[in-house]
Amino acid sequence: MQDRIAGWPIANPHVEIRTQSVRGRGVFARKAIAAGTVVEAAPVIIVPAGECPILDRTILHNYYFHWDGDPDGVGRGALALGLVSLCNHSSRPRARVDRNFIRHTLDLVAIAEIRPGDEITIDYGCELWFEPHD
Repeated sequence: MQDRIAGWPIANPHVEIRTQSVRGRGVFARKAIAAGTVVEAAPVIIVPAGECPILDRTILHNYYFHWDGDPDGVGRGALALGLVSLCNHSSRPRARVDRNFIRHTLDLVAIAEIRPGDEITIDYGCELWFEPHD
């Protein structure tokens, strides 16, 4: 018996989403993840530079990434269609986000050994709009 319908996405068995009282939702390891592992390759919707200021006035401001252009945010955005958009910030992150311009994905890559139960965090690399909880 098939346990999934062909063509439907399969949940990532290495991670899960949990909610914490202080940080809200976050991505956590279910299994050990070695440094250098691509945890997820999230497809993106590229947002034209002229439309990013519109997103900045919505809740999506908290979930989209800088895609290209000026490091100060003048350029296109990338709305991730995956778990990477739920990774919380840390000044001591366990992962990084690589922009894959060829595949149009945001690749979540472990930069340290991640143990089961660890939160998979990233450094947002920008001026924070909230008080960090490291």
